[in-house]
Amino acid sequence: MTTNPGESRGTGTKPGQRWSARPRPASAAALAAPTALAPRSACTACGQATGIEPCCQSCGQVLFLPRGLALSTPGLRFGGYLLEAALFVCTLGIGWFIWAFIVFQQGQTPAKQLLHMRVVHITDAGTARWGRMFFREFLAKGIIGVLAYFTLFIPYFWLLWDRNGQELWDKMATTLVVTDPADRLRPPSPDHPTEADAQTW
Repeated sequence: MTTNPGESRGTGTKPGQRWSARPRPASAAALAAPTALAPRSACTACGQATGIEPCCQSCGQVLFLPRGLALSTPGLRFGGYLLEAALFVCTLGIGWFIWAFIVFQQGQTPAKQLLHMRVVHITDAGTARWGRMFFREFLAKGIIGVLAYFTLFIPYFWLLWDRNGQELWDKMATTLVVTDPADRLRPPSPDHPTEADAQTW
């Protein structure tokens, strides 16, 4: 079988002609690109100018969440640490672990559930789920705990001077802690449908 002088054998293309790369479809992660760090002109709660920070530096409003959902105060956070320890002791540890493994899916720990606080994932712009909570509570806090042992426990007070009220384990897990008294960020479930689902009944 002969080929035309202007064609390459088996390809049907001319010499020097290159195959153009086929456009690759966007991945699900790319289609759901995070907007939490996108620059904003003003805070939805207080109207102050904002930049690329995920929170308003004036009122604490978390900019990628509905209006009224702001960072938990340092006092509430430290109160949560004390309550967490008390619950752990009162439940002999086992009860705390069972409780925690249930509420991790809602971005909470036992103390955070009682104090109406919730952990949110900055990249996903929503409630942190089970895997991220496990990483935050056990792996990240374990690493920071070792670091704190050799640094006079200073890392435990990091949120006092952090611009976004984050502890070091929050930075490792890319999370924030917000106050959610009305459970507006509670993930939907058969027992607790979203407002949109409730309207369909």
